[in-house]
Amino acid sequence: MAGSVPRTGGGALPPPDAERRARTIAFAVYALYGAGFITGLAFVVGAVIAHLKRDEAPGWLRTHLTFQIRTFWIGLLWALVGMMTTWLLVGFLFLAWSFVFVLVRTVRGFLRLNDDRPIDDPQSWTFG
Repeated sequence: MAGSVPRTGGGALPPPDAERRARTIAFAVYALYGAGFITGLAFVVGAVIAHLKRDEAPGWLRTHLTFQIRTFWIGLLWALVGMMTTWLLVGFLFLAWSFVFVLVRTVRGFLRLNDDRPIDDPQSWTFG
C-alpha cells in the first residue's frame, strides 16, 4: 500500500501496551519492596515477579527489573552477614547497612522510573 507505514519487527520499539505493562510491573515491584519493610514476604514476592518478567521488558525497563533483582539478593546477603555476626556486635552495623541499602535503592529506582529514566548501572553493588 502506497503511503502506509510498514510494521517493523525484530529490534523495533515495543508496542506501547507492552511498555506500559512492563512499567506497571516495575512500579509494582518497587511498591512491594516498600511494603517489604513492614512484611518481609513482600520482598520475596517482588523479587519473584522481577525475575519472571525481566526478559519480557523493553531495554530501559529491563534495567529497573535487573536493579530490583540485585537489590533483593545483595540486601539479603548483607542481612545474612549481619545476622551471622550479631554475636560480635558488628553484625548490627551490617543489618543497618542492609536496611539503608535496600531503602535507598528502592527510592532511587522508583524516582528514576517515575521520570521515565533507566538505571545507569543496574549491575552495581552500590546505588546504581
